[in-house]
Amino acid sequence: MRYSKLLLFITLGLLATACFDYTRFLSEERSMLARVSKSRIKPEQKLDSLLASSIRVMETALKPINPVKGGKLVAKYYDDNEVAMEAIAGQIQSEFNRMSLVDQGVFAANFARKPYAKQFADLYPKFKKKYNQIKAAAKFIAFFAKAFGKLGTLVSILG
Repeated sequence: MRYSKLLLFITLGLLATACFDYTRFLSEERSMLARVSKSRIKPEQKLDSLLASSIRVMETALKPINPVKGGKLVAKYYDDNEVAMEAIAGQIQSEFNRMSLVDQGVFAANFARKPYAKQFADLYPKFKKKYNQIKAAAKFIAFFAKAFGKLGTLVSILG
């Protein structure tokens, strides 16, 4: 009896710690993306920040064995950050559309060589495969196809 209470207490403590870690993680990502969306940094840096944040959430969501739990994390991340992510993607697309065709090619080539782009390209298909059937993660998955638009087309041509 004494050991079962101790085991229950330890289990509840670990569960509370895990929930707190996800809450803190989501809060940090939300504040970072909000700062980036409002800042006047270069589009390349905004894209790096967006990809870095997305990579962190995908890596975190791929860790749990239960896809429903990961799907809820991704849905919360997307719901909390949708406005900032859309703003960043819009700013990048706007700047990209103002560039000449040559500058667009240079931007896309530089983007394709970045470590975050390679890491994202490796991680996204695994993430999509695991979470494609989870409705909670559908908005997050659909965001990147829409967000990269013309830039995504150029990157796929280049590499």
